[in-house]
Amino acid sequence: MRKKKVVHHFWKVIGTKIKGRKMELIHVIKVESLTARKNKDKFVGGILTTLIGEIEMIGKNDGNRTTTDAESIKCITKFKKGATETIEMLLNSNNNARVSDIQKEIEIYDAYLPKQMSAEELETAISGYINDGITNIGQIMEALKKEHGGTYDGKMASQIIKTLS
Repeated sequence: MRKKKVVHHFWKVIGTKIKGRKMELIHVIKVESLTARKNKDKFVGGILTTLIGEIEMIGKNDGNRTTTDAESIKCITKFKKGATETIEMLLNSNNNARVSDIQKEIEIYDAYLPKQMSAEELETAISGYINDGITNIGQIMEALKKEHGGTYDGKMASQIIKTLS
């Protein structure tokens, strides 16, 4: 019996509806965590279970409500950043034993994050703002966040703004 692929790309699944409602990110992660545990995939199941706990705490700590997709994405991004920093520390200390596991963990997080804008797409968006008369770095970053929130690297955007201004 073939094992079902556990981690789908969330943005392909987002259109899925349960009882007429669009499926929220936290629910997709819960379904895939359950699938991983049924398949006895302790690695993926453990990562997703930890992620679910952290995501649910955001809503519970703010009036016992459901966590929004934007908050979930922010939490997943935080987890990915921590895993990336761990890889850097391991590589700097010549301890390559866990690097492959942490890279797999990052791939799992990436499956639930929106596609990031490429440098060219980011440059095109920033050029558009500059052509519209927005030249202040703060105003450009604010416009980027409003229109493309969570889909671009802020550090890269800042560097592009500085080169174009």
